[in-house]
Amino acid sequence: MKRQLLLAGLLLLGGGLLPATGRTDEPAGDAGYLREHIYDSTVHQDEALVNLRVTNSRWPDCTTLESAIADIFRIEGVSNRSDQEKALALWKWFRILVSATGGSYAYEGPRGKETVCTDPHKIFTVYGHHQCDGQSWAMVDLWRAAGYMALDECTLGHTTAALRYRDADGQLRYHTFDPQRRYYHWDAENQRVATRSLPVMRGMVYRHLMAPRELHSLRTSLRVGERVCRAWQSSGYVVPSGKDKIAAARERYYAYAPKRSDGVYAAVGEERQAFEPEMRPEDFTRSLYDGSRNTACSPPAHGKATLHPRKAGELAEFVYRLAPPYVVVSATCLATFVKGEAAGVCRVLVSSDGSQWTPVYTKERIGQEEVTIDLAHVTYNLLVKFELMAPRDVRQAGIQSLVIYAYRMLNKRTLPNLRPGQNVIRVTADRMAAGVELGLSVEYRVDGRQCEEGRCIRQFPHYFCINVPDVPEEIRDNYDQHFNEGRLQMDAITMWLHRTAGRGSDSLDEQTALAAFAKAYPHPADLNRRQPAERPERDVRETSGFFPQSDEKPREDEQAMQALIHDLHNAGTERRWVAAEDLGAYPKALDVLLQTLPRADGDLTLFLCKALARLKDPRAVAPLLAKWQRVPGGAPGARYIPDVLAAIGDRSVVPALVAPLKKCRFDFRFHIAHALGVLGGPEAERVLQDLARNDPSQPVREEAERALATLRSNGGPAKAK
Repeated sequence: MKRQLLLAGLLLLGGGLLPATGRTDEPAGDAGYLREHIYDSTVHQDEALVNLRVTNSRWPDCTTLESAIADIFRIEGVSNRSDQEKALALWKWFRILVSATGGSYAYEGPRGKETVCTDPHKIFTVYGHHQCDGQSWAMVDLWRAAGYMALDECTLGHTTAALRYRDADGQLRYHTFDPQRRYYHWDAENQRVATRSLPVMRGMVYRHLMAPRELHSLRTSLRVGERVCRAWQSSGYVVPSGKDKIAAARERYYAYAPKRSDGVYAAVGEERQAFEPEMRPEDFTRSLYDGSRNTACSPPAHGKATLHPRKAGELAEFVYRLAPPYVVVSATCLATFVKGEAAGVCRVLVSSDGSQWTPVYTKERIGQEEVTIDLAHVTYNLLVKFELMAPRDVRQAGIQSLVIYAYRMLNKRTLPNLRPGQNVIRVTADRMAAGVELGLSVEYRVDGRQCEEGRCIRQFPHYFCINVPDVPEEIRDNYDQHFNEGRLQMDAITMWLHRTAGRGSDSLDEQTALAAFAKAYPHPADLNRRQPAERPERDVRETSGFFPQSDEKPREDEQAMQALIHDLHNAGTERRWVAAEDLGAYPKALDVLLQTLPRADGDLTLFLCKALARLKDPRAVAPLLAKWQRVPGGAPGARYIPDVLAAIGDRSVVPALVAPLKKCRFDFRFHIAHALGVLGGPEAERVLQDLARNDPSQPVREEAERALATLRSNGGPAKAK
């Protein structure tokens, strides 16, 4: 049955993986600069408990990328340590929290219109497994969430994460981490994480910004009558990777078996969501969602509807919502309908966004009937609408009982896993409706013995301790196929709302609890597998990420130049990249490079910029500015046009360089700020002052400050205010 529900869900037309409704605006950045990592904080009318959050002092809070990386630093005790120690803390926990077992691109959207999911938080907390691309997308955005610069670096066959930070010698460099191959590159001579190539982007690109600006989060709110169980063991409700999900679901990687923990099941657990709407006349509207109309509720009576139209002869619409944060794989509805006349209407529809509705059930027979309806809607936000119409007696078309179930996929590693010793649990919420309280249960096992901690919570924040016996912690050199398999094993966290009854549970003293959330609890795993660097760095410009990357002398070898020109026009993609870069050693190749520039794609443009930055010829200015007019398009190569213009040194380009600033994402602004610091002049100084004060991206602000400092040292502007 589960298998049938899964496949039906994948086949359902219109089953888009869409974010929660309620956001239609396009948030602006500070002073008009585009912001990143925007999380939806919309409060919906049906939420009785708003923004519920359950976290553990000894495990990262993965609600957002920012909360996760802050906890990783705190738990590993590196919050006030070097950047490299912070990067290695991220590396360790990313290897624990994400499985590199396999999988592929996650496609989301209505059938036939699927697109690749590039949301790093979904990859991190919903899917939990991926190939090199998705893992790198998630890792670089966790580093960005800590206020650093990071980009994924790609060849045509492999993607890694390039994290930029300051080393012990005071220099800022990129550093390569390879989550799928489970190692990072290491410069033993200098005792620092190295780069995948020297110089960086040799035969590979620092790719486009894959992450959307508006990100998924684990924001959770509950309705009265809703019960949510987040379980570590999956029972087969999994969304397969790739577009052809029906074919993928037949592969052994996804095949379900009880207690299976390899393949995709090394990462995924499931959320079981049950929603029994209020059916008391004084309370029933609390469960309804936007779009409900002509609704009424009466006391239960034999043969009559409890939920029914308010006016006879008019269509009633009861809309209920089962909210994110995880993706629905399968859903069902158990309902008892009443239909007293043939002309009456009892119909069920489903939607992801409240605008496109798919009918899934129509009651044809007269009389009372209990039915199980397959809602089978692969989505995040699940809306279920009941259309009811009674020609004469309103209680002759409606619902006597109703429960909606949804099964969602999640990454169990990013739940609040317990660890041996004292775990302080913090439960917070923005607000809770009067007359209800939160029930919370944490279930786990120690040496096979079932343990449970239950709480009844009326006020927030609420703290309590779970003291786990001090059994040896599960330590492995590879967590990809192994998680939650030690002497301590997690089972489930269950949350529900019910009417207030009796005395609530006492909270742990807040001062004591907060002290636990300030401590470090380093994980004992050692995941420092290293790949030796290909050679020592010759010049910091090789790893800074800016162009030019060296001051090597020009070459005059005509035969070698012609061979490179041949490759530029005729070779495969990556050889073309290398040929374009190497032509930067030949001044006579300028015309060929400039002829290639206008029609070059975003990747090849990057290597043309490498070459032109080395040549520094003013004749490149006009073609570069022509390409710059397409910005913010043209990534990733167009990102480096400011570097070339700065290397040429023509200050007259500054107005054109800054013209698209408010349309650009932070990666473009980062390179613009660097270029302005090289070019200088009154307008450059003014823009840098504004970037240093107002840019919402910390790396851009810091680069603007560095640029201003450089200009000051050369007799430039006063300090930014």
